[in-house]
Amino acid sequence: MKSRKTIIFIVLLIVVLILSYALSVFMEYSKTTSGDGETFKVEIPKGASEKMIGNILEEKGVIKHTLSFKLKMKNSPHRGKLSYGVYEMKKGMCLDDIIDIMLHQGAQMEGIKLVIPEGYSAEMIAKRCEEQGLCKAEEFLKCLEKEKFDFEFIKDIPKKDGVKYYLQGYLFPNTYVFKETATAEEIIERLLLEFEKQYTSVAASNRTDMDMNDIITVASLIEREAKVASERELISGVIQNRLEKGMALQIDASVIYAISDGLYDVERVLYRDLETESPYNTYYVDSMPIGAICNPGLASIKAAMNPKEHNYLYYHTDEVKKDGSHIFSETFSQHIQ
Repeated sequence: MKSRKTIIFIVLLIVVLILSYALSVFMEYSKTTSGDGETFKVEIPKGASEKMIGNILEEKGVIKHTLSFKLKMKNSPHRGKLSYGVYEMKKGMCLDDIIDIMLHQGAQMEGIKLVIPEGYSAEMIAKRCEEQGLCKAEEFLKCLEKEKFDFEFIKDIPKKDGVKYYLQGYLFPNTYVFKETATAEEIIERLLLEFEKQYTSVAASNRTDMDMNDIITVASLIEREAKVASERELISGVIQNRLEKGMALQIDASVIYAISDGLYDVERVLYRDLETESPYNTYYVDSMPIGAICNPGLASIKAAMNPKEHNYLYYHTDEVKKDGSHIFSETFSQHIQ
């Protein structure tokens, strides 16, 4: 008999706790006025999901329940429009006021802006980090050699003898803001996180038989070769056609990567440069370079996944237009003409 009463008491207690929690969430969800509580500085990173924002607000003591914030955003016309940045918020603020602040104030994070253009190599990113007053270039590149970043996609990057930086290609180009005290490891982790988010999105809607590392390697070649956006898929098609025929890719950008130590500060490729003995030089190796030669953007990754079907095997810069576009040819004789 006692045992039954105990079970009933426990069940009732659980029900009371659940109802109390639900009531607390509902009260916070429905609250329309803000109190005058303690002020906090709240930092919302770029790309933070609404769940992440809710967690940050709860950890800082601005709100009591992440769930109330998630429910408010789920039914809000401002979903997906909140700005990242550093905000001053008070304990006990109502959710409507929090959303209004993040929607209209447009606060920017305090720190150093790091702009990484599409096609920047790891070496170029490292140099820019040092120039911007973040970590030293040497520290950045040394950190790339460490296999300690906890991302599932890294497990799919093959380890081959001769690869310079196995994270080359996965440092996603974007505009970031970092604290002055950010370490090389923190910077790299943020870039890898952005890659994971962007690649997962594009891979879900673009089916291909190529594995991820080959996609990124081809995308890096496209990124450095295509100066006109409309030619990305054409160049991707040339690369696939040559690979299928067992032809050397003979892409000048891969030569420049090899002879410039990844900095792309060489203006002209000489005939003797084509003989450079490097696993990245596609005149020296018979097929794909051993790894990516830069960090491609989303458009080049999509182009690598969706090569244009055609019979072109060659292309060269259009010296008449001089706008970065290319002339494509099916045969070597056409290419020479």
